[in-house]
Amino acid sequence: MKISDTVVGAGFVGAGALIFAATLNFPALEGGHPGPSLFPRILASLMVGFGGLLSIQGMRSRDTTDEVDWLRLYKNPSFINATFVLAGVLAYIFLVEWLGFLVMGALVIFIIMWRLKVHPLKALVVAIVFNTLVHFLFAKILRVPLSLGILWW
Repeated sequence: MKISDTVVGAGFVGAGALIFAATLNFPALEGGHPGPSLFPRILASLMVGFGGLLSIQGMRSRDTTDEVDWLRLYKNPSFINATFVLAGVLAYIFLVEWLGFLVMGALVIFIIMWRLKVHPLKALVVAIVFNTLVHFLFAKILRVPLSLGILWW
């Protein structure tokens, strides 16, 4: 079985279109302030745009994609890295309320960077600094309520 760039790109176009359509019923805020649909619509538009570019690139190259050896896929470093990212997202979803944004976000970033062979000390510093900046941006500037978890019982 082949995984075609044309098909994958079309899948991203379709997923982006579905996400955008799902945000059409989101409420609008007064005074022209961006509502809860802003970020999903930005991401959906990027998915549609880049998915379309990937599909076009796949059609132009005539999709000379190699066959995927499904029985050896678990040994493929790219597949393992993608699995780590997916596991990190799932762990974040299920544990963020209990551990909190600061702990869980830094932990997920650190583990993914460690898996990508970044030096552990550098990964730890980047995870803490980046996650703290993201927390400051969303919690303090944009006033998005983030879970405090175990740090603030």
